[in-house]
Amino acid sequence: MFTELELTLALAAGILLTSGMLMWRGSASRNRIARRDPLRENEREQQKKSKSPEGLLHEMEVRLFDYGREVEGRVETTLNVLDRLIIDAESEIDRLEDLLNLSRADRVPENKAGSLDENSLARITELRQAGLADEEIARCLQCDVSLVRNYLDDGNQDRRAA
Repeated sequence: MFTELELTLALAAGILLTSGMLMWRGSASRNRIARRDPLRENEREQQKKSKSPEGLLHEMEVRLFDYGREVEGRVETTLNVLDRLIIDAESEIDRLEDLLNLSRADRVPENKAGSLDENSLARITELRQAGLADEEIARCLQCDVSLVRNYLDDGNQDRRAA
């Protein structure tokens, strides 16, 4: 039926056709890989995930976590500022207390051992009615506490006698 030459030609044509198809398939797959865009594929995957309930939940968790970190940072910054203000205020209080103690030590009471004048006696009554203690009144009038107490005791005795 077929001659040897025809059979050889048919076999060679089959081999050429098969090798051509294999080469075409290999180059087509290489072209397909080269045309692939990983960024676009990643974007498509993200869109698919974000449309699913699990994806939305995950996205909300991430947002909540980021917001929590931001709030925590703001609170920490505010606390640091407040701590610094407290330290500054305490140092200012210490400075003012030292200054007050120095001014009290430098001041010599005018009525240390003597008696009180009429103006001071009237002031003692006013300050006592305002609710000040004997020591506070003595500091205000720059006199001994004993003078203030003696005057107040004398005033109380006069009231009792009357």
